[in-house]
Amino acid sequence: MEIREARLGDLRLLQRLGRETYRHYFGGLWQNDEELDAFLAEDFGDEVIARSLKSHDYCWLVAQDKGEAIGFAKLHFNVSPDGAEGRGAKLCKLYFTPENRSRGLGTDVFAFAERVAKNHHQPVLWLDVLQSNLPAIGFYQRQGMHCVAETAYVTATQTTRLWIMKKDIND
Repeated sequence: MEIREARLGDLRLLQRLGRETYRHYFGGLWQNDEELDAFLAEDFGDEVIARSLKSHDYCWLVAQDKGEAIGFAKLHFNVSPDGAEGRGAKLCKLYFTPENRSRGLGTDVFAFAERVAKNHHQPVLWLDVLQSNLPAIGFYQRQGMHCVAETAYVTATQTTRLWIMKKDIND
């Protein structure tokens, strides 16, 4: 597997991977299809991805196997988690295509993301994870992260409970 930083030319690739993987893993959790569609349009919209690809405050990573994109990650630098102290890099996304999940590849992408965060002088790596996503929580705990606070994602029709997890990455 090869991991590289995404470029502006990867915009459509990131949109496709993002929308497909999100729908696969989390689509069933949404009670309202219109809210899901609006979320995906916002989170993976042209302007949002293009702006983040051009910004020094973000870094997208693409994981490829034999030249085919199989996963991605997104980091946002110098941000504070809601309900927790400190600033650092937020791991906003770490998704693999369904056929490439559970192959042990996430550890390599996580380690790469952690190195990128350190190179950007971030003291902490943090993320939000669904409280019900026990496999993901276990994965992040194996990477050295721990729960520090609770938060929620709220829409007009539902509230989704999340854990905030973090890892100190100071050298």
